[in-house]
Amino acid sequence: MPTRPTLLKDDLEALLKNAGPLDEETQAKVASLQRYLRVNPTAMNTHEDLSLETKYSILGSFHLYLIWSNLPSRRRQGAAPKTIQGYVQDISIFLRWWQGTFGDELTLDVLKADPFRLNRKVLQDFLSWLQTTQGYAASTVLRYAASLRAFCLFLLNEEFIQHDPALGLRLPVKKAQEPKGLDDAQRARFEAAFQTPWVDKVTKRKRTYETQAGLRLIRDKAIAYLMLYAGPRVEEVERLTLDDVELRPKSGLLHIRQGKGFRERDVPLPKPAREPLEAWLKEREKLVVPHVALFVELRAGCRRLSRRSMQNMVAEAGERAGLGRLDPPVKVTPHVLRHTYAFMLRQAGVSTEVRAEMSGHSIETAMKYGRPKAREKERAAEALDEFANR
Repeated sequence: MPTRPTLLKDDLEALLKNAGPLDEETQAKVASLQRYLRVNPTAMNTHEDLSLETKYSILGSFHLYLIWSNLPSRRRQGAAPKTIQGYVQDISIFLRWWQGTFGDELTLDVLKADPFRLNRKVLQDFLSWLQTTQGYAASTVLRYAASLRAFCLFLLNEEFIQHDPALGLRLPVKKAQEPKGLDDAQRARFEAAFQTPWVDKVTKRKRTYETQAGLRLIRDKAIAYLMLYAGPRVEEVERLTLDDVELRPKSGLLHIRQGKGFRERDVPLPKPAREPLEAWLKEREKLVVPHVALFVELRAGCRRLSRRSMQNMVAEAGERAGLGRLDPPVKVTPHVLRHTYAFMLRQAGVSTEVRAEMSGHSIETAMKYGRPKAREKERAAEALDEFANR
């Protein structure tokens, strides 16, 4: 049984009273608390400083509740800090809308006095305001609706209300989006960007052009090709350690130890992903790295490379490949590379079940990621024309 992590009372006070984003240290403590409570769920009943009290703000109480509670329509215990922060941010906007609409603040005391002030029409009006006045897309409105469901579930479970205002909400229909992955020609252009080192920018005062462009190319190619041919999320790549990669002469394996939804998975590594990784590991051995992170910065200290740096690198590679100058322009992100991975698996005839397992998705999500592109469907129609006219 893991020991209860330290979440200082001052941190709890800040968490409960402040709707703003938490600093990295507090987020780490929250994540530690989540892991502990998943293993020892009774802890929330045995520690006084983990109890919800009405003296805290309604938003702060909701935030703390999410740390150890299931979200609606989810089977897993708890949620990632990023997901929790998104829910809290959405509800903070709802609370501001409430105050601007009704002239008073929605508090736990208000709900105790008259719980039916929070009802389905109020929630429906808020969602309509988002869509009509704010001009938000259906996908964004649906996200707010999910946050409202979580908020209402919190109020129900904590017995601040006895009814569910989120029942029967009319929701917009999300338009099916064109898959965002690169097609074969775009992928070839993207890969070509890693054939030549990107020369470092230097100041005029710098007399010598000492550069690590070659080493940076080896590292960045390993990251980009791993995303493209193994499909990990950028946050999963950021967390990788040396122990998470197994490379053999004709095969390899990538261990994702904490994927989305706290799921683990093993992903086979094809040759296009293995070779750049092998090259990077040889260069990494020459660096003085005081930790086991797989991808590191190339400056003194060799800190773990951040996801922001990876996102910037992938975007720059797309620009260097000229994908931003196409019509329509193509913006390359780690998530686009992940879509491309799913698209290639489907093209290779891999079943939906296997694609889901390799990508860390549900079957339903895997079907969306591997959906045919518009041009593919056009070719299918052209082939049918030819068949009919034979």
